[in-house]
Amino acid sequence: MKRTLGELADLVGGRLTGDPACAISGVAALADAGPADVAFLAVGRYREAAAASRAGCLVVPEGWQASAAGGPNNLLYVSDVNRAMARIAEAVCPPLPVPPPGVHPKAAVAESARLGRDVHVGACAVVGEAARIGDRTRIRAGAVVGDEAVVGADCDIHAGVVIRERCRLGDRVIIHAGGVIGSDGFGYLPGEAGPEKIPQLGTVEVGDDVEIGAGTTVDRARFGATRIGAKVKIDNLVQIAHNVQVGEGTVIVAQVAIAGSTRIGRGCQIAGQAAIDGHLTIGDGARIAAKAGVTKDVPPGADVSGYPAIEHREHLRQEAGLRQIKDVLERLRRLEQRLDLGKAKDGA
Repeated sequence: MKRTLGELADLVGGRLTGDPACAISGVAALADAGPADVAFLAVGRYREAAAASRAGCLVVPEGWQASAAGGPNNLLYVSDVNRAMARIAEAVCPPLPVPPPGVHPKAAVAESARLGRDVHVGACAVVGEAARIGDRTRIRAGAVVGDEAVVGADCDIHAGVVIRERCRLGDRVIIHAGGVIGSDGFGYLPGEAGPEKIPQLGTVEVGDDVEIGAGTTVDRARFGATRIGAKVKIDNLVQIAHNVQVGEGTVIVAQVAIAGSTRIGRGCQIAGQAAIDGHLTIGDGARIAAKAGVTKDVPPGADVSGYPAIEHREHLRQEAGLRQIKDVLERLRRLEQRLDLGKAKDGA
């Protein structure tokens, strides 16, 4: 859909310098944008790319200084670049296709299952015995909703997702392709004939407005429930083990692994490839850096990094010290040589 720059400036509450009548029909990266596209600059390191961009308009933060080397003539100054670009993209880009309500003839829906109004069940999808699907929810092609599972209203369950038996999802939950909710937790006892499986008899409970990325797995509890709080956002390829509790509004980035029975507080941020040991407590608002290895409790509001994870500033000091080790060892070697030479002279 075409919009003028004047309309887009009004939409995002920005300050436009340039031609308000310029027509915009798309959004693109700096290097790919053409005269009908909007691009954005949120980080100063892309200043050279911005100067070379052919974009019809550049969305920039307030206070940004245009490059004398060139760049787009139309600049839209905003207080929050990412938020503005999200609204602009919604205004000018066509939405992704949405499957219509109805049950595909190749879907398998148990007679005892209960489907709400305007539900979509795609080809080769399965809805098990006594399962319940809320109004306007989409169960896309190849997804499986197990026996006695509950999926709330306005959810979007993408292709190949598996929601195992008795797991419960709230309203407006999005699970991307290949996600698995409610697989068995990893629990075994040593035995003479090899590891013996511990029955995993609990469930998974997912709150309202949660989004779970592609290929992410959330294991069912041994007893009780593994819980994902409301408004939690989980990236792709995350592993959440049995009986973990994740507090409301927490964000978990790709390839994080959280071991069993750990409690994550509200509003935490866990960066990519961090690993968190089991039976720990991560306080509200804590931030865990990428690749951190957390082996003990983290206080509320703390920033930790490294392995084993420690307070972030202390970790930076230790890293700075490690970079000096080569020079320190060289100085020590020279000092030892001087001492050895002095001893040799005294002996003479």
